[in-house]
Amino acid sequence: MILYRITTKPYIHDLSGTGAMQHGGRWNSQGQRMLYTSESLSLSMLEVMANVSSARMSKGFYCTELEFPDDLPIETLKNLPQGWNSFPHTIATMEIGGRFLKTGGLCLRVPSTIVSSEFNYLLNPLHDNFHHIKINDVRPLLFDQRLWQL
Repeated sequence: MILYRITTKPYIHDLSGTGAMQHGGRWNSQGQRMLYTSESLSLSMLEVMANVSSARMSKGFYCTELEFPDDLPIETLKNLPQGWNSFPHTIATMEIGGRFLKTGGLCLRVPSTIVSSEFNYLLNPLHDNFHHIKINDVRPLLFDQRLWQL
């Protein structure tokens, strides 16, 4: 399976989950390493647009394409708590991600809050099998400026 991650140049090869650890996110608390990826490049772009101000969009972004081997386990979140997709996010989703990390999961498939029929994949960079996930490609990514005129 191919997964996509969008970041700025200094972090294109950084799969350590440090950014999520420093800032926390919908599915993890500060102090927990997690790598947020998406099943498609377009969903990944929408996720960035929802979380980054238009002023920061002038920075150069890059797409990191990851190869997630088919034989590695993927957990799917079955029961979503009420308000899982609220903005700002609730602590309930952070607790779900925290339990996933604590129990030693590698990959958790969660619906996107932006397009609920599409999925993001949360990766645990501290898992023993994480080293099997490889970078296939890194390329510059330009966001069409018309997207910021909405």
